Amino acid sequence: MHTQFMEKKAISCMSGGYKTVFTQGVLMALEEKSFFVDAYAGCSSSALISAYASIEKIRKLDLSLWINGLQISSIEGNSQSNAIQHSIDNMFPLIQKELWQPSSHRLLIAVSFVKTKEGELLTQTDKAKRFGQKLLIEASRNISTWRDENLELQMFDTVKDNKTKLLTENNFKEVAYATTRMLHAWHLPAYINGEAYIDGSYTCLYPVLPLLELGYKYIICILTEHDNRKYDMFSNNEISIILDDTRIDFIQPDMNLKDVGVDFYAATEKSLNKAFMHGFAKGIDYYKSIIN
Repeated sequence: MHTQFMEKKAISCMSGGYKTVFTQGVLMALEEKSFFVDAYAGCSSSALISAYASIEKIRKLDLSLWINGLQISSIEGNSQSNAIQHSIDNMFPLIQKELWQPSSHRLLIAVSFVKTKEGELLTQTDKAKRFGQKLLIEASRNISTWRDENLELQMFDTVKDNKTKLLTENNFKEVAYATTRMLHAWHLPAYINGEAYIDGSYTCLYPVLPLLELGYKYIICILTEHDNRKYDMFSNNEISIILDDTRIDFIQPDMNLKDVGVDFYAATEKSLNKAFMHGFAKGIDYYKSIIN
């Protein structure tokens, strides 16, 4: 293996709704090759996947995670809130058993802290859905004023560090739910330890910058978009593959996953399998590329 992989290394996983099945495929391939890193960082829909990678149990997951989500969210009166809560409840027992054991890898989850009372009113009440739609429009126009004034990126971490907040057995479910809460598609509010939070994607599409700040020198970013590497939904800023003395690699799909039938909140069992297998193949290709 290349000598640079002796450096402190991490994997950063992008948000993407059901597109994250691609990330599951990549991580499955790496786990099958016994390729593990010091830390896994997830955002939104990639948080639970990253947790399973941290305990080396990705191979225990199948596509039912996504298929059940589609079925539950389609029930009258439900939303993506119900789907993710079902997934958290199903996956937490194994996470609880293994994530805080010495043998597990470090896990970090990106969440957007709502730091103002005005922000809490808009994001945690019946105003949230309409306001979430407004935020999507602002993001498409690179208008970040409200976001910058009301939200703050916070990282929850299984390792005690003065740069992060501690992720524990007691708050894991709250964190795992809050990081996914896109306002236009989730109807249930999100609180962690009594404080308001929303989807990590509003402040960080994939947590590469926090990993840099924590001293990781080799970071592998698994993205769900094929044609850009933007890390902020409110701008077009991208991460360079070389930052100071840090190397950053990217694993991305070869096509827009929507073109194979997987979008943020829409998919079929057949399209999910196709996106998953594409991710698996990309993971194998990446592993081969770093072996001497």
